[in-house]
Amino acid sequence: MLESETKPLLPAELKILTEKEALVTLHEGRYHQVRRMFAALGNHVLDLKRISIGGLNIPADLPEGHWRILTDEESSLLFHS
Repeated sequence: MLESETKPLLPAELKILTEKEALVTLHEGRYHQVRRMFAALGNHVLDLKRISIGGLNIPADLPEGHWRILTDEESSLLFHS
């Protein structure tokens, strides 16, 4: 359990990609959860990149800080994954 939390988190999945990169899959998120998990093990997170939300994959060609309107199908993936 993370420091200052009173309710346990759902389990996260971790896949080590390289010495300095990992893929973390969360099923619920809390404030700075990933940064706090890595800090608890003495590591510092330099950058985070969200690649999906629910069943919706974020397009790789969508520039950082930009957005677009979701199709009806994408909206259903977001809320019914």
